[in-house]
Amino acid sequence: MRKYLMIAVALLLLSGCQESLEDRAAREVVEYTQKYCPQKLNDFTTLDSLTFDKATLTFTQYLTLSGNADNAERAREMNGQIKEEMVQAVITDTSQKRYKDEGYSFRFVARSQKDKNVILYQTTITKEDYQRSR
Repeated sequence: MRKYLMIAVALLLLSGCQESLEDRAAREVVEYTQKYCPQKLNDFTTLDSLTFDKATLTFTQYLTLSGNADNAERAREMNGQIKEEMVQAVITDTSQKRYKDEGYSFRFVARSQKDKNVILYQTTITKEDYQRSR
């Protein structure tokens, strides 16, 4: 009987140590940012960092745009097209499946390389955006 009681107590203690999905997300973005950022994604885009907001369940990618992409007027003109490309990127990203299944959001903030105070583009992709094609 004592053996079963010890097993039950051990299981109870171990089950309390599991990391929540929110805690996992927060930990993973810190680890990814420390290990891989800044990361050149293409000739015009650098991923500077990632963050996660537990209160809103939102991942944020902070990007810097350079070269031809570093143009506020062009970014405004292409706002709709950029958003649709971001939605498609979230839809096809299988590495985020667990978070998408839970309805997390994905925010993108792109700043100018010429002037870091200038936000060229920002959008948030919600579950309504990436689940609409299901």
